[in-house]
Amino acid sequence: MDKDWKLHRYTKKDYTETVEFPVEIVGRDGVVRRYGFEESIRLYQRRITFAAMRYADEQLVEAEMLHCRSRIEQLRRSYFERFGWDFGAGDVDPTQAFGDIAGEIAAFLCRVLQSPGRPEVSVEPVQGADFGGAENPLSVWYVVPHGFTSGMMLYLFRFEGAEPLRERFMAELRGFEAADAVASDGERLIAFHHSIDCGMYLSARGAEFEAYAARQGPEDAEGELLPTRWDQVLKLIRSGRQEEALQQCRLVVAEQPWHRRAYVMGGDLALRLRSYVDAEDFALLGLHFFPSDALLWFHCGYARDQQRRFVESGDALDKALSLNPGYTAARIVRVAQAARRHQWRVVSALLAQGATAKPDARTGQATLASLARLTRAWRVARAAVAGVSVFGVGALLIAVSGSTSMLAVAAMLLLMSILWTASNQLFVRVLEQHTVSQRVGSFDGGGKRFEERGASAR
Repeated sequence: MDKDWKLHRYTKKDYTETVEFPVEIVGRDGVVRRYGFEESIRLYQRRITFAAMRYADEQLVEAEMLHCRSRIEQLRRSYFERFGWDFGAGDVDPTQAFGDIAGEIAAFLCRVLQSPGRPEVSVEPVQGADFGGAENPLSVWYVVPHGFTSGMMLYLFRFEGAEPLRERFMAELRGFEAADAVASDGERLIAFHHSIDCGMYLSARGAEFEAYAARQGPEDAEGELLPTRWDQVLKLIRSGRQEEALQQCRLVVAEQPWHRRAYVMGGDLALRLRSYVDAEDFALLGLHFFPSDALLWFHCGYARDQQRRFVESGDALDKALSLNPGYTAARIVRVAQAARRHQWRVVSALLAQGATAKPDARTGQATLASLARLTRAWRVARAAVAGVSVFGVGALLIAVSGSTSMLAVAAMLLLMSILWTASNQLFVRVLEQHTVSQRVGSFDGGGKRFEERGASAR
């Protein structure tokens, strides 16, 4: 019934409406949030990436992916209708030349030209360049803003179905970076943009480059580069504005998908703010690019634990420990989770492995001390139970031989049961205290380390 209801909801979606921006989207936590155009596109692209993780049923996965693709097309079409450039009867029709990607290009040009919408430009195909309409995987265009005598080259790459183009796109960006390090009269990069299914950049030469680059924001009087968005994240953290820093982390990973520190700090901030769905999203998106990162697996596991998805949480924490057996913080949280579910054999195995694993170099002394105290508490509890068990077995043997009453044996067994329960509860209580202190220390310590790195970098 739940599956049928979800499939029915997908079929009732209407994608013909022209939406307003910022667009309101209901999150998995039921909270309505407002997103700009590029943020909303990346949100639905992330949902496509993680559809198979969100649903186990193949039909639901396909329905989710189809819904997200349809929403992306709707958002792009809506953006171009509201903010795209005007074109005359003799001009190239952007909707035919680019398809729904026209909205993505319009947003890129608005950002580059610092236009609130409807950028005054002409866009024409470059003579001699391949032009196969909206399905062409690579096309080159000449963009001239009104009032300029010369323009910029727009290179458009469509990644879907042409994976080598993604590598070519990245290689060309690296080529521009190398060319900027030396004096060159060739094309120079003005700006670039990419998402999961497309990439684009603008370039120009000589005086044209200087004119357009000036509109992107000049360097200051002393020649130092303007602060990056990551610098802004660190500045907000130092001033205690964590929610704003979290939003900036979203923008960093949207613009720079390979920025590992942004995924880590975004998850760190979300966990501190108890926004566990956001923390899981940062972790999952980061793991798409860094699948062997134990810290991101830990963030994923802890966020799921706080959402009471214990089986999925345990899998993620086990993955973190398999990648880094010395990750003490992950081990403590995993032990606490197993203890709450009365998985005492798992607790024993985790603590035994922790006693022999070499601690991670980043593990603080307080964390190591917590694990050592927990291991001692577990051994004391097990030793007490073992002692009473031996005494109980002896009493049972005596009773069988007739030297004592069965009532005394029953009392001994009851005492063993009480001691077993009490020792387990006491261990869990001690464990929870260490887990809470470890969580706070781990997340706050992570933020301080990032602040220190940012200060040293300046």
